[in-house]
Amino acid sequence: MDSTPIVVHPPAPTGGRRVAIQGHVAGIVRSDADLVELLCQAGVTVHSALLDDEAWVKWRGGRAHHYASTVNIVDAPRASESPQPPQS
Repeated sequence: MDSTPIVVHPPAPTGGRRVAIQGHVAGIVRSDADLVELLCQAGVTVHSALLDDEAWVKWRGGRAHHYASTVNIVDAPRASESPQPPQS
């Protein structure tokens, strides 16, 4: 288990980051505001520099404060774009 009380995991392919507080998954956040709200709901006193305090928050994978995935997700083709069988 990580000794840092708050761990922000890498961005998911669909965006957002999983957050663990003291080893327990607390939720998914999509912005710093979401993260602050989640921490407050968990009873963490949040001060202005908390998210950048390495003794409290560990950002795993990706950049700190970055919530979008770097993975390109290809949209499924729309019905109008799907190949049609040849007509006889």
